[in-house]
Amino acid sequence: MHKASTIREDGLYHSFCGLVSVGWLYQKIKDSFFLILGTHTCAHLLQNTLGVMIFARPRFAVSLLEESDLSSSQPDISAQIEEIKREHHPSVIFLLSSCTPEVMKVEFEGLAASVSTPEVPVLFVPASGLDYTFSQSEDSVLQALIPFCPPAPPEDKRVVFLGSVNDAIADDFSLEAARLGIPVAGFLPASHFHELPPIGPGTIVAPLQPYLHKTATQLRNERGCTILSSLFPFGPDGTRRFWEDLAAHFDIKVDLSDREAAAWERIKRHTDLLRGKKIFFASDTLMELPLARFLKACGAEVVECSTPYINRRFHAAELAALEGVRLVEQANFHRQLQTIAETKPDLIISNIITTNPLVGQGTVAKWGTEYCFLPIHGWAGVNALVTSFTRALERHAKLDPLGSDPIWLTGIMPGAPGGVISLQS
Repeated sequence: MHKASTIREDGLYHSFCGLVSVGWLYQKIKDSFFLILGTHTCAHLLQNTLGVMIFARPRFAVSLLEESDLSSSQPDISAQIEEIKREHHPSVIFLLSSCTPEVMKVEFEGLAASVSTPEVPVLFVPASGLDYTFSQSEDSVLQALIPFCPPAPPEDKRVVFLGSVNDAIADDFSLEAARLGIPVAGFLPASHFHELPPIGPGTIVAPLQPYLHKTATQLRNERGCTILSSLFPFGPDGTRRFWEDLAAHFDIKVDLSDREAAAWERIKRHTDLLRGKKIFFASDTLMELPLARFLKACGAEVVECSTPYINRRFHAAELAALEGVRLVEQANFHRQLQTIAETKPDLIISNIITTNPLVGQGTVAKWGTEYCFLPIHGWAGVNALVTSFTRALERHAKLDPLGSDPIWLTGIMPGAPGGVISLQS
């Protein structure tokens, strides 16, 4: 199997805080609570990033570190844990680390154990932006849940879908598995803490998200289960390959070529728009490989696909499908700006920090972070996936260039061509 060659540069490993994964995880695990030990900066980030959820009585909070805490040996969160239990009645509490307490060498394992009870476990989740990318903190949450998954006997051969997806997408996967005759043990994470699936030597673990290699590796090492090696179920091509490879583990031979062709036909208007377009990935979600592979299958030219981390084993099928595409780990952003200027891509998938400045330079750019929240998996997610790219192109095509209308320039932007400032009243 030929694999795409990769280039490793010296850029940042991450650029957006992994604490934001709380935004989709607290909604998925409906009887959970997420407590972040952090600073006012952490609270400000979550309040502004996830503030739209405030009216839904969100089940997350920040235990604030004040100046007096900097000199203490270990923070005391017992009062907050008791308040959380009284107010929210969770079945499980996740204690997330952040940058400052990690630098302070807070002993999180002991801190979590000191307030944990059999009735309401408090589980430590490393999520510091010093070590983890935007999406990898979900990997840490799922690792913390593994000890609570019941053991399954070797003869229990069923699939466990790995990764957080919304309920509609989860239902679609359950229905498709039933249609193909594939027995399902459940999802990790489950919708409720006490519904975690049994996992054992007979279990086939099917990853839905490309950023969960640590959980997959731990499950294979500790439970002896088999990890499905396939394309991730993004787009008609990835979804077909995912289900055919999964069915083969259950000795079920299935040909989904007609299903794939029908899915491509449904989105033909969008793929016609994408064909030949130059796409540049400069985002940081670890979803870049399957997204780039899908665009390549659409006929787009992927100029570059950069991503914070590539796991050669976990991403093997995606790497093989990306043969010929320039793949970069930990890309140097200054070099990327030069490449963007030279290649003039039609669309840049960028991180939340650099998207607006790129748009300000006149390029078409969109946040890569939104792919963590969109329902883009499986057959049901094909339309949402393709339109996420074409909407950005179509929206830009309908906008008048900022510089074409003198009203934006005259008297306001002296540095722009033809711009002047008038101080006369």
